[in-house]
Amino acid sequence: MDALWKIALRNVERHRRRTIITGIVMMVGIGLFIAYDSILAGMDRLSIDAMISYSSSFLKLRTPEYAADALGTPLDHGIADPAGAMAAMRKASPSIIAATGRTLFVAEASNYRDSEPIMAAAVDPEADAAVFATARDVTAGSWLPSAGAEGAGEKEVVIGAGLAKELALKVGDGLLVSARTVYDNQNADEFRIVGLIGGDASLTSTATVYMSWADARAFLGESLPVTEIDAAAKPSPSLDAELSASAAASKAASAALPALRADPVGEFAKDYLALRQSKQKGSYLLIVMILLIAGVGIVNTILMSVYSRVREIGVLRAYGMSPKDIKALFVREGLILGAVGSVAGLAFGALLVWYLNGIGLSAGQIMGDVDLGAIPMTGVLRGEWRPATYAVGLAFGILVSWLAARIPAKRAAKLEPTDALKFV
Repeated sequence: MDALWKIALRNVERHRRRTIITGIVMMVGIGLFIAYDSILAGMDRLSIDAMISYSSSFLKLRTPEYAADALGTPLDHGIADPAGAMAAMRKASPSIIAATGRTLFVAEASNYRDSEPIMAAAVDPEADAAVFATARDVTAGSWLPSAGAEGAGEKEVVIGAGLAKELALKVGDGLLVSARTVYDNQNADEFRIVGLIGGDASLTSTATVYMSWADARAFLGESLPVTEIDAAAKPSPSLDAELSASAAASKAASAALPALRADPVGEFAKDYLALRQSKQKGSYLLIVMILLIAGVGIVNTILMSVYSRVREIGVLRAYGMSPKDIKALFVREGLILGAVGSVAGLAFGALLVWYLNGIGLSAGQIMGDVDLGAIPMTGVLRGEWRPATYAVGLAFGILVSWLAARIPAKRAAKLEPTDALKFV
């Protein structure tokens, strides 16, 4: 270590109080930036995971014709060989651990007095429960029994708690469902409610009424096709890894099944992901504001150091130090302050993220009554470890410190030895 660094370290240690105050400002600023970024990443992960668990799934296969008119849920653009497509998809992408077929259709539900438009789904109860979280959110009654299972009956449905509340229905009641069949005529039939889906899942899942394939085909026609195949995958360590894995699985499935369209979760979440980029810019604006405040503190600290050490600067100049050396000395003091504050900020941020990961926060309490439409925000919000954020915090903290230190350093370098030695 050269003499300038040794003198700078000694001066920083000598003015401990100012060093501690400046370091605390930087520590809090960088730590809060890391925690804030971690919370945003956790909210993004929670939202995308909810989309995967209730609607879009990790990967969705459909015919191109169906995908082009998906909002209309047409029943004439089904997948020709669903079992073969699922097998080919899983072979092409080993990350996929489960798959199921669904057919969505628009219908109307009634309690014989009032009616509500609904989106219904024909499902394989057992396979669907392996891909989606809907079955786990049944809060009253039970999920649809598997075909051939003991207790399996005919004309049974599971509905959302919100729909049940609107129509004043409960488990065991009858629900009149009417819809257009594959033969393009209208049909209506009564189904017995065997379960209610509670929480936000009933409001945000793609379907609010679920029935088995056997019941759906008896209701809409034996030629009722599978219109989409949904897949579940192994958990990913981060949101970025999850999105990348879904995109890779989509590419592999498209190559194996060129007649079908494979959409990753990122395709369904593209509007939300665009919003995510805006939030990230906001987080960087936050750290800029906080570190600018810290930068003012560094300027003030070193400027006070310059004025309190005018005679010392004169002695150093008399011993042969050039203005360039004096300037370098104070810049190094600023860099040391910035490094200490930045490293402390990384440690403080890591502690906050550790708490968020281990304990988490209630997403429901954070969001309150905010309505995010099709994006459920329930469960425990946990942060994510994002190494890039730590690198940005450290680099930005040191950069601000370096820039802030140059202002008083220039002033110190301009002092003449004779004037400095006469200063009282």
